[in-house]
Amino acid sequence: MFREKKNVVRLILFLLAVIVAVGTFTAGVMGYLHRDGGYHDVDYSVKTAPMLFDSGIHLKYYVSGSSAQIRAELKEVQDVYSDTLLRLYQQLDAEQRHDGITGLADLNAAPGEWVQVDAVLESSLRDALERTRAGQGYSVYAGPLYREWRTLRYLEEPERFDPANSPEERAILEQMAAFLGDPSAFSLEIEEGRARLTVSEAYRAWAKENEIDAPILDFGLLRDAYLLDRLAEYMRYRGYTSGYLYTDSGLSLQMALDGDTSYQLLGLKDGEAAAAGAVTLPSPSAFCQFTAFSLTNEKYGYYTLEQGGAVLYRHPMIDMQTGDVRQVLLTAALGGKMTALCDLAYDMILLNECADQAEVNAFLEGLPADIFASYTLQNDEKPTLYVRNGSGAVFTEQAESGFRTVNLTDR
Repeated sequence: MFREKKNVVRLILFLLAVIVAVGTFTAGVMGYLHRDGGYHDVDYSVKTAPMLFDSGIHLKYYVSGSSAQIRAELKEVQDVYSDTLLRLYQQLDAEQRHDGITGLADLNAAPGEWVQVDAVLESSLRDALERTRAGQGYSVYAGPLYREWRTLRYLEEPERFDPANSPEERAILEQMAAFLGDPSAFSLEIEEGRARLTVSEAYRAWAKENEIDAPILDFGLLRDAYLLDRLAEYMRYRGYTSGYLYTDSGLSLQMALDGDTSYQLLGLKDGEAAAAGAVTLPSPSAFCQFTAFSLTNEKYGYYTLEQGGAVLYRHPMIDMQTGDVRQVLLTAALGGKMTALCDLAYDMILLNECADQAEVNAFLEGLPADIFASYTLQNDEKPTLYVRNGSGAVFTEQAESGFRTVNLTDR
């Protein structure tokens, strides 16, 4: 009888444990599935994640309603966002060709031949070619320069091969920049629905001699702007406007049809990124931010070295005209209407090619009146945020930040 009672007790304890476990599991599942209203990070769909995991593109989307309604809407947004981004990402890929998609890589793989392109890729090519022909410091033919500079920045010990320390590397970058300045080196013809890349024999011979096999056509520092611009356009067309897109490279697009958005302005204080102020822009808006240093403390992609007592900052913004990096801006920000994103990204490239602060200020004075701009300088004696306010923008100082503010608009 004692043994039977003991077994009954064990059975009861086992059943209680099962009930508790099931209850805990159920509560965990319900908690995982529950969604509150507000902004949510939208991940890539399962089928697109393997291709997009390192794209550097992100979406936050605002939803409200019941938990079930929120989950359903987020799933719809995720599918449209992921599928559209994957198609655009593959079209703008300069190096890898993709089945069923005609992209930039197809043009690079067939120099001298006409290649059929769709309207989205054609519009990006036309825009990039127009900016290239302006001769101000951007080139759609800079694929070799982009790859060379990116490869160097991701080395285990980039300082050793930096152009400041390596005459051989400096010569390679300068020669690449020289080809970009030679109108006979490359050409891109665009007709309705097709395009053709032509590469000179002089460049082919030089590339073979120096074992350079990088693709010529590359949207480079404008690629993320084209991706966000086209992606936002399609999502808005489908009626998905309650969110904002942003990239690891510093671009943001607020798609909301009304309201406003506050963007933080960055500087460097005591060796770390710090908020130097903020600007509020009416929605829908676009924002472009540059830093000469990594915001995530990543080991690769950004680095510094010392030369002649000065700190040299290395980052993606290489000068297309010289193959060098200007040591002027430490951070910079540009903001305006959503439709201005590609212009803002282009202007940021040109800002980083200014030789000194006087050139920076002169360039900013020439921007449209509705563009907000700010910057901080390398080697400034005191942390200072220089601001050029735009019509419709509201700048907010942060006195506790330790940055003083210089208003360029009042000068």
